[in-house]
Amino acid sequence: MPSPVETVEAFCAMWAQPGGFAQSVRDYFTDETDYENVGLSHTVGVDQALAMIGQFEQGMGLATIGVDMLEIVAQGDTVLTERVDHMINAAGETFTSIRLMGIFKLRDGKIVQWRDYFDASPFKG
Repeated sequence: MPSPVETVEAFCAMWAQPGGFAQSVRDYFTDETDYENVGLSHTVGVDQALAMIGQFEQGMGLATIGVDMLEIVAQGDTVLTERVDHMINAAGETFTSIRLMGIFKLRDGKIVQWRDYFDASPFKG
């Protein structure tokens, strides 16, 4: 089984492909996964996460997400990341980049909790 760091790296790498963000949730979440973009959105389970992702994709014209992993570290099944996530539209243009910190908690190779902390003001209208 991959290490917790390898699991989170693989999860984030999927976002670079069209439909990859939603597929990563299908592959790595459980029915109980607690996913929160602090101050913006909160979901529990695969279906709620997919609905939220669909709203982001439609509302922002999001096609893929490029990830620059600045730092990643684990203690046991907890992984902390410092990233820059680049929101990319269908034309391949980056329309915004977000510097953020994330925490992932894993169990049996699946993500059971994920929280990202970032300035959410550009997404609130």
